[in-house]
Amino acid sequence: MARLLLIALYSKQPDIQLTLVNRSVDKAQELLDEVSNRGGSRASVAPATEMWDVIGRSDVVFTATASKDPIITKADLESIERSLMLVDISVPLNIAGDCGEVDGVFSYTVDDLKKVVQANAEKRQKEVLKAKRLIGEEVNKYKLWQASQGAVPYLAALKSMAEGIRLTETDKMSKKLNGLDETERAAVDKLTRHIIDQLFRPIYYSMKDAEEIDAKKNKIWALKSMFNLEPEYKRRLLPQGSTPAQLPAGA
Repeated sequence: MARLLLIALYSKQPDIQLTLVNRSVDKAQELLDEVSNRGGSRASVAPATEMWDVIGRSDVVFTATASKDPIITKADLESIERSLMLVDISVPLNIAGDCGEVDGVFSYTVDDLKKVVQANAEKRQKEVLKAKRLIGEEVNKYKLWQASQGAVPYLAALKSMAEGIRLTETDKMSKKLNGLDETERAAVDKLTRHIIDQLFRPIYYSMKDAEEIDAKKNKIWALKSMFNLEPEYKRRLLPQGSTPAQLPAGA
């Protein structure tokens, strides 16, 4: 048990200052040497006869012996004039159950540690669930964004179609606009552009709405079908003068 305790302590603080007390100093040193590859640069050993001297200058005391009777009692601690944490990992217990009643002494057993471990496990589980929920939300946001990107080429095609219609109709009216000077013609051009932008603005914003992925895909399909659109990269492959409706099936 002592070996596992040392390994656990070194895993958190390899250079922790500690004193290993044992009836046999040689056995204590052998144990330190056995786990020296994990830490222990500030570790030392002491005989059992010096146990109370060691406890008197310690902040935390772990007990892990095979003693059938408590080796630390409430009466033993009455003279301690500093805060002290006792952690008993022995079976049977090495620390008397009433030691925690001494002012400044905090006594814990294996069962107490199990409760702490359980509480930490439950806390971690809650954090895991929270993390999974956040990841799920971010994944969903990404999928929505990805789906909305599917609308981009169709919006570009719609804008191109609208601009083509605007230029065609403006050209048809060119004779009636002969009486206008350059400033007035520019004003008409700006006005027609503005009208188109205002007409299609709700469509653009609609594609950015937060909604279910299927709803987003249905909206894109409706846009494509309603205006008989093909993405810009496909329109560039069409023969000059043709329309998307003239493409063979499956194009």
